[in-house]
Amino acid sequence: MPEERVILQVKNLKRYFNVGKNQMLKAVDDVSFSIYRGETFGLVGESGCGKSTLGRTIIRLYSATGGTVLFDGADVSGKMSAAQSHELSRRMQMIFQDPYASLNPRMKVMDIIAEGIDAHHLAKSAQERAQMVVDLLEVVGLQEEHANRFPHEFSGGQRQRIGIARALAVNPDFIIADEPISALDVSIQAQVINLLKKLQEERKLTYLFIAHDLSMVKYISDRVGVMYLGSMTELAESKELFDNPLHPYTQALLSAIPLPDPDLEQSRKRVPLQGNISSPINLPECCHFCSRCPKATEQCRKVTPKMAEVRPGHFVACHLIKPGQE
Repeated sequence: MPEERVILQVKNLKRYFNVGKNQMLKAVDDVSFSIYRGETFGLVGESGCGKSTLGRTIIRLYSATGGTVLFDGADVSGKMSAAQSHELSRRMQMIFQDPYASLNPRMKVMDIIAEGIDAHHLAKSAQERAQMVVDLLEVVGLQEEHANRFPHEFSGGQRQRIGIARALAVNPDFIIADEPISALDVSIQAQVINLLKKLQEERKLTYLFIAHDLSMVKYISDRVGVMYLGSMTELAESKELFDNPLHPYTQALLSAIPLPDPDLEQSRKRVPLQGNISSPINLPECCHFCSRCPKATEQCRKVTPKMAEVRPGHFVACHLIKPGQE
């Protein structure tokens, strides 16, 4: 893929938390990947694997412990001037997981959505500001009268639409969607996902879509990265990953997705995981998955595997997978 198509490049990113005397929680540990303009990059893994911390470190809600984040070729992981930080906050936005907690209950929807418009001086008058908010409400499937209500007057799905409108208000290029549907009813989830896809086409947006619902990730994502205990274990195009998972952890994750056909569901072979999840505090130099992997060798218990391209565009961090291996 040509370099000019890369909008975000994460290089050896680390985010550690000091959780006590000589105890370090490696929430994100040496993660690298790129995201191309106009695509949706899905990020999956179990709860606690570091997905949300990675997203928050990229957007600077957390400061990076190490590594770099390049956005449109510029390093945005270190110190930035006020003007640079202000411009980044316009071009990069986040949709949060919990639509109940991410909206200020004391503010009306008009002012919630207009926060970015005000901060970046995008409206020349109060009338223009109000019209921009009304237009955004209509874009996300809400109505003009909703602007003068408070968040508690809406359902979860409607609140998430308000969160999406707030993110869109500053015309961003890149949006991090941090589990944007996990707090919603199943019947509403598809509506929100279809809205995100529609907005992406209309506004030429790029998404980092963080989730643990694999079926939804398969539907929306162009490429998918799989995380386990702070590290990236596998990365490939969505179809390739779901058709041909190579890492034992990815195989186990995908085998747990229920199939709609009851006969196929009954006859399919699941990949069982045994053992306990390693503590994320003071992780030793080894494959983080080795304590649960049925195929682990002595090398896995002593050496941390590096991500390697085993097929075109398909990367795996596993000692047992060699380039060209089926």
